[in-house]
Amino acid sequence: MIRTGLVTTVTALTLSTQACAAPAEDVAATPAANATASQSAPSSPPASPSGEGVSPSGGGVFSGTRKVAISMESGPPAYLVVGADGKVVGNVRLTERSVFVPVPAGAGHQIRTAFADNSCVGVRRNAGGPPTLVVAVCAPEAEGQLFRFVQTDERDSEGRRTYRIESTSGPVTFDSLNGLHVQDPDNTARATGFAVIDRGPA
Repeated sequence: MIRTGLVTTVTALTLSTQACAAPAEDVAATPAANATASQSAPSSPPASPSGEGVSPSGGGVFSGTRKVAISMESGPPAYLVVGADGKVVGNVRLTERSVFVPVPAGAGHQIRTAFADNSCVGVRRNAGGPPTLVVAVCAPEAEGQLFRFVQTDERDSEGRRTYRIESTSGPVTFDSLNGLHVQDPDNTARATGFAVIDRGPA
C-alpha cells in the first residue's frame, strides 16, 4: 500500500556499495540551482525492442503537469529517492524527496524533482562501476538527462502498469551487486520494471 503522507526524514535503504568517483560524467552531481539552461533539443535514447510499448507521448502522468512517485519492482519494495549526496537510490518509505515530475523533452522525458527548482535526474559515469543516477541542474541539451518510459506487458504487485526507464547509456535497473544503476545496453539480463504513481498536480 502507498503511504499517503510525505515524511521529511529520508530513511535510506542502502542499495549500492559502489564508489561514485567519476572522472568522466554525463552530468555532475550538484545541488539544484535556479540556473538558465540552453534550450537546444537533446538526443534520443535508443529505440525499444520490437513488440514492446513506446515512450508515452505526454498524457497523464507523463504530461509534465503531474507529480509522481516511481517504485521499482526488483529487490525489496522501494521508491526512487534523492539522497543527501544527490545520488538517486531506493527508499522503503515515500518521502518528499521521492516525488518527481516527468517533463516531455525531445523524444523522451526529463525527470525533474518536485522538491527543488530546476533540478533533474541524470546519468553519471563512474570509474569504479556502472553508471549511476544523480541529480543536477536541468540542462535540456544534456543526453544524460533524457529518458524514455517504455511500457512493458507486466503489472506490479498493486496491479499498476510498469515501464522500463531507458537512457542513452542503457536501461535503469537494480541488482544486489550494484544497486540502482544504468545497465550496459548489451547486457541481456532483464531490466527492472518501474511503476509511475500519480501524486497530484505539479
